Formats: sequence, structure tokens, C-alpha cells
Amino acid sequence: MSPNHFESENKERWERLQQMLDKVEKKGAKENAGVEELPTLFRQVCHDLSLAQHRMYGTRLTDKLNALAITGYRVLERRISGGWERFADMALREFPRAVQQERGLFWFCMAMFWGPFLFLAIWTPHDPEWAMAILGPEGMISMEMMYGNGTSPMDYMREEFGSNFAMFGFYIWNNVSIDLRTFAGGLLGGVGSIVIMLFNGAHIGAATGYVHHACNPETFYSFTAGHSAPELMGVVISGMAGMRLGLSIVKPGPYDRKTALVLGGRKAFVLILGAVMMTSFAAVIEGFWSANPMAPAIKYSFGAVMWAGTLAYLFLCGRQRDEA
Repeated sequence: MSPNHFESENKERWERLQQMLDKVEKKGAKENAGVEELPTLFRQVCHDLSLAQHRMYGTRLTDKLNALAITGYRVLERRISGGWERFADMALREFPRAVQQERGLFWFCMAMFWGPFLFLAIWTPHDPEWAMAILGPEGMISMEMMYGNGTSPMDYMREEFGSNFAMFGFYIWNNVSIDLRTFAGGLLGGVGSIVIMLFNGAHIGAATGYVHHACNPETFYSFTAGHSAPELMGVVISGMAGMRLGLSIVKPGPYDRKTALVLGGRKAFVLILGAVMMTSFAAVIEGFWSANPMAPAIKYSFGAVMWAGTLAYLFLCGRQRDEA
């Protein structure tokens, strides 16, 4: 095929791509019908550029196609890499899909966290010594001040932090830092993530059991019901992210460890980003809702909705497009 024949055969498609790129750059994708064709046209022009270079059709044609490919890449990259659309795509599709694809790690991390949690929460009312050793004197005093008979988490929080926003800021810093430490622990072959998950599960389980031993369970559960689902599941998923890093180092497969760590890090990044998002959302609830005085029935109902919504979000979001 001669250069002129090649150009005349594909010219109409190149012009359509150029017109579409011009419109998207000026007005944005939402105002242009047929913009869903843009990725296909971009791939085709990249193929045309490769053919023109291989067949040595001359600099005029290859420069024209190269400029068109660069413009297409710039437009697509900008549309994909940033903005609210990108965030929504990550939150509603990529993150829950990443959790679904790592089901083995999910259930492993669930066992690492909920195993010690449930054991200490159930055992402590019968034998509180282990819980007391884990919480320490300061932890027990703090639990009794917040959830003891005749006390109120709201009064304690107001005295401790002064405002809802200050509570929110503390929970963001504290809870997200736990997620990041759990994630970073994966660099130790996953052992660090396992240890942190076991410790966090044991500590929260000890606190829950100690409430039944020495405090008022209704005060405790009415405070924690609303934010517990995204907060605790965020801890589990940050453990998944750390374990994905750790497995990339321990079991690199056909890759060298550096390449395996890079590839595993891409998957882990989506998981830790989603875990931080969930934990931050939990901090909003904890700072502005949980401590406010309301009837326990309202708090429990809201908590049940949050648990159902969180699990549905993790296991149902992103599936429809994946199957399609």
C-alpha cells in the first residue's frame, strides 16, 4: 500500500478523532455525544502510527500521526488521572472490585482481626485479667470515664477535645495512622501487618469485653454503633493492602522481587486508598454523630444500616460493569 493510499483510506477517521479531541478540550466530555468512541479511535491511530513508521511512509505522515496520538494521550490521561469523576470511579468501581478480587486475603485478614477481637470480647467478662493487662491502668480508667454507669461519652469528649471538629481531627489522625502503619508493616514480608491486625483486634476486643465487666454496655454500643462498620472494615482492608505488599516480596512468582513489588504495590495502593477513605468517613460519623445524645434505638438502627451498607458496598459495587 502506497503512502497516499494509506492516508486516503484512513483520513476520515483521523479527522473525526481530531474534531473530537478539539471538542473535548474546549467543552469537556459531558457535552459531546459519541465521546465514548474516543479510546477506540486513539488505539487505532496508535496502530496507524506504528504501521507508518514500520513501512517508512515519510516524516510528513508520521509526524502528523504522532502529533495526533500525543494529543489523544494527553486528553485521555487528563480525563482519567484526576477530578471528581476519577475519584468516583475509584470509590465506586476500582476499590470494591479490588476487594472482591482479593477474597482470599480478605478472609485471612478478617480472621487475623476478628479472631482475637471475638475471643477477648467473649472471654473478658468471665476472666478480665487478660483484658486488664492489654488495656493497662490508663486504658481502664478511660473506658470507665466514657462508658461507666452515669457517665456520657459526649461529656468526656467535650472535656477532652472541646468541639466536634477537634474530635473529628483526632480520629482522622489516629485511625488513618493505624491504617498506614498496618499497610507499611507489609514490607516485612506481611509479618508486620499480621502483628498489627492481631494487636488491634485484641485491644478492641479487650475494650469491648471490659465494658461488659465494669461499664455500661448500652452507652458503649450506642456510641460505637454508627461508625464501627467503616472503621473496623477499614482496618481489615489496610491489612489486605499490607499483605499484598508482603506476598509480592515473599512470593514474587515469575518476576524479580523489585518488579513483583511494583506490580503488587499498584494493587495495594487501591486497597489502602479505599481503606483510608472508609476510615475518614468513619471519623466524620464519630466526630459529628456518635457522641450526640440520641435514643439508643436510633443509634442501633443507624449502625445496622451502616453495617449492611458497608458490606453491600464492598461486595456488590463494581460487579455489574465487570460482568458486562
